[in-house]
Amino acid sequence: MTALMRSASLTHYADLAESVGLVPHEMLAAVGLSRTCFDSTELRIPAASVMRLMELSGEMSGEESFGLRLSVTRRLSSFGVVGMLARDEPTLRQALDTLTRYLYLHNESLTTRIHEYGEVTVIEQLFLPSVGAGRQSVELALGALYHTLCLALGKEWQPRSVSFMHPPPAHLSWHRSILGSNLLFSQDYNGIALSTSDMDAPLHFADPAMRQQTRQLVRDDLSATAMSFRDEVEQLITALLPTGRCSAEQVALQLGVDRRTVHRRLSVQGTTFIQLLSEIREEQAQRLMAFGDRRLTDIAGLLGFSSLSAFSRWRAGRSEAK
Repeated sequence: MTALMRSASLTHYADLAESVGLVPHEMLAAVGLSRTCFDSTELRIPAASVMRLMELSGEMSGEESFGLRLSVTRRLSSFGVVGMLARDEPTLRQALDTLTRYLYLHNESLTTRIHEYGEVTVIEQLFLPSVGAGRQSVELALGALYHTLCLALGKEWQPRSVSFMHPPPAHLSWHRSILGSNLLFSQDYNGIALSTSDMDAPLHFADPAMRQQTRQLVRDDLSATAMSFRDEVEQLITALLPTGRCSAEQVALQLGVDRRTVHRRLSVQGTTFIQLLSEIREEQAQRLMAFGDRRLTDIAGLLGFSSLSAFSRWRAGRSEAK
């Protein structure tokens, strides 16, 4: 199933593209997108095409921070109805819960997970491996999250850290000017760490009366679109792999069903849990190895293997199958 996202993701793309010497309509054509994407924010377009557009833009312009620079234009309104709902929640925690719950209405390929570790909370972002999200797409998404947090916590707020799985760029000037100095690269996740106390900060712009009206207005939108069961399983596999606890049983537990239901519903959609697990591992392995700065033992752990030898046997088996 093709993961889709709103064409609002291309807002201000043309302006930035032109500023770095690109021709916006030609860039759209190169990835198979119509120029009508610039005329409406509500078109549903393939997420993989948008990811490729971002990477190609960075490559052809020579601007390593293309995605990050585009993120500066992002606001809660960029998320459409999801942003409308989050904007009037009383606290940052509730706003993030709303964004996390309904993010698929804006972008089916991206999911957000919140992990609390005592005084530190990590907001992690994960893309479906099938869409091929690279440096530009990751930095666009994390930059948008950073600006959302700044909107809630004030312009002077700084995160404990902003972590990227990819290596650092040759020059960090844009990253430091936009995200501050607490930057970490070649990490095990893409996300932002903040103080847990920040999570309960009140949103000064929240309007309880407006929240009720908005929920009523968008109720049909929220119920009309839902993620496929396969997409939900893919997102859970991606999230659980680094923990070493990725199994059909764990996925079933997260979904609130039993293991047989997982197998049965995936079968209806023409796939199996093992097939999805292998596909995601292969896509993740290719991406992590392409970074060029990871040891195989580290990659093995991120893919849920207990040892390098188990990872090597799996790779050998995949090669023979091809």
